[in-house]
Amino acid sequence: MKLRSLSLQLFRQHLSSVISFPDGLVGVIGTNGSGKTTIVEAIGFALYGSRALRGRVEDVRTRSAPAKSGRGRKDQELRVELSLEHDGTIFRIDRTLQDSALYIGGEAQPVAVGTREVSARIGSIVGMSHEEFLSTYCTEQKGLEFLSGKKGATEREKFIVRMMGYDRLEEVQELIRSDRKEKRAVLTGFESSVGTREEIERRLAQEAQALREIQERHGEAQKTLQKTETDFNAIREKMVKLEDLRARFTKEREVFQTAHVRLEERARRLRDTTDAIGLAEEELSRAFKALSVASSVDEALSAVKLNLFGEREKLRAKSEEIRGAELSWRELVSKATAERDIARKQYAQLEKRVAGVGSLDNAGECPTCGQSLGESFEQVKKHFVAEQREVAKKVRDLDRVVKESSAEPSGLLALRSELVERERIARGIEAKLQELQQCSQLQQKIESQKAEQTTIAGEIERAEGHKKESQARMNELRFSEDEYLREKGGFDATQRLMEIARLQRVRLEGEVNTKTALVERTKGELVKFDERVLQVEKLRRDVRVCDECDRVVTEFRKYVNLSIRPRMAELASEYLADLTDGRYSAVELEEDFTPTVVEDGEAKRVISGGEEDILNLCMRISLSHMLAERAGQHFSLLILDEVFGSLDEGRRSNVITLLEKLRGRFEQIIIITHLDDVKDGVQHLIQVEYDEVSGSAYVRSEDAESRDLGFVMNL
Repeated sequence: MKLRSLSLQLFRQHLSSVISFPDGLVGVIGTNGSGKTTIVEAIGFALYGSRALRGRVEDVRTRSAPAKSGRGRKDQELRVELSLEHDGTIFRIDRTLQDSALYIGGEAQPVAVGTREVSARIGSIVGMSHEEFLSTYCTEQKGLEFLSGKKGATEREKFIVRMMGYDRLEEVQELIRSDRKEKRAVLTGFESSVGTREEIERRLAQEAQALREIQERHGEAQKTLQKTETDFNAIREKMVKLEDLRARFTKEREVFQTAHVRLEERARRLRDTTDAIGLAEEELSRAFKALSVASSVDEALSAVKLNLFGEREKLRAKSEEIRGAELSWRELVSKATAERDIARKQYAQLEKRVAGVGSLDNAGECPTCGQSLGESFEQVKKHFVAEQREVAKKVRDLDRVVKESSAEPSGLLALRSELVERERIARGIEAKLQELQQCSQLQQKIESQKAEQTTIAGEIERAEGHKKESQARMNELRFSEDEYLREKGGFDATQRLMEIARLQRVRLEGEVNTKTALVERTKGELVKFDERVLQVEKLRRDVRVCDECDRVVTEFRKYVNLSIRPRMAELASEYLADLTDGRYSAVELEEDFTPTVVEDGEAKRVISGGEEDILNLCMRISLSHMLAERAGQHFSLLILDEVFGSLDEGRRSNVITLLEKLRGRFEQIIIITHLDDVKDGVQHLIQVEYDEVSGSAYVRSEDAESRDLGFVMNL
């Protein structure tokens, strides 16, 4: 994996920075606090999300940036965009605190969206977690110690084995052991349930003998059933004729009983109808006497209807007369009231005029025409007063007229009394009309019942004829119920014997089938026994193969684990000799991978802080070297953050020289430091500076040929 470019927006000190990463030895140099380590943090954030951030997530956004406003403002949110190359493919990661997207090549549509999905996809592409990345290819500031946080031989060994891909051997061994466990369980079950062939053959002979015995009993039952069926068929023919005769007799008997019941029902209805006619005639006679009707009901009904019509016409005429009288009276009252209201208005107007004239004198002007009043003033004043008295008298007269006319006239009261009397007479006629209508309905009912009486008499005559005919047909059949019951008893007994014989045969047939099935099952068990014996032998071979595979993998794992430490110690020794100018030429690794410097053949347990940093750097580089050799990881990147802090100038030069040699293994090595003397040892320089005024960092890049022509890449 190689980095190509990094874009930072509102990420800690970087308001807006764009950095290009060329191949070779790249130095990122700047003063403390300028934002160098922030670049490494941003790379980790792009690859692994918020787990790579230092401190609280809410503190990552640039403090000097303006507060967010509105929604969807991409220029106001923290954003990191990283472009990297892996196995010849360009990947671009666009990540914010809330979301992220992964693009391949120059495609416009992302192949993964969402923080978790992108982090998982990057982890599968890179082939390691964030912790593994920091322990191998990326050294954080103050994190140079080899395998820091890994305590004990087992934890360190498992970490290195996992990083180098040898943990797949453990997965393979677990699969082998799981397969062996399953096969052993199946084998144990087979061995406990196989039994012996002699036992199955002995059981087969016993079941075959029992089958022959039950087949003989089944043959005897079949013969008995055939004889019983022959006897039953002979009796059944006679019973069929008897059943037919009985059915015909039963049918005729039902016809006879139906005719008898119908005759009785018609006779009852005839009696009921006769009684109902007598009662209705008596009721009609009483009603005629009460109404004093001499003529027929229809004539009396027509006369009452005509009388009622005349009374209703008189009522209507009287109502119209009352309505006209009432309208005349109300018009008189309304007219008198209107005249009185007009007179009252005239009086009010005259009252205002008299009051106005009283306030004038002879020298004033007329309020109506505007001319001088002069000598006619008194005459006018007297005229207004006289007119006021006349209108006041008119108002009093009209008040009296209104009061007198408000009372309802006596003629109108008499008309209303006549109307009430007419209504009473009309209600009496209507009541008589209802009684006559009830008489008419009663007369119609009598006529209807008489017609029904005639119909019922005819039905009785026909029912008596049907009853006699049915009785004659029953006598012709000559059927005896006692004889039928005797024959039926014999038939039922024979049928029961036949059913018993049939059940016996069916039971024995079931036993024959059961015994046959047992024999066939036992024969099948013999076949399965032979097949299971072959399966047991195959399972035993498979278990032996699994045992051997487990042993081989175990031995190979031991060989791999034993070969890791020597090779790592060998590489660390080479790097240590280069960095110390040959003073220390050997490194030994203990079981927990703790490195120890060897000087003149003796282990040097106590070394200086700078020498310890050199040793840890050598161990990290040797581990990365082995990963590139053995694990199949296509990594071409090495990041070292502030690893020169405790080294003197000579050893810093040695580290630069060593890293230059490692370019054959790592195509891109990024060194982050605050020391200016490293500039001359790197091919490409990225200068990070901090502006105290704006409170932000900016970046400029230089190469070895144009150090003096750096250009600012701050956007």
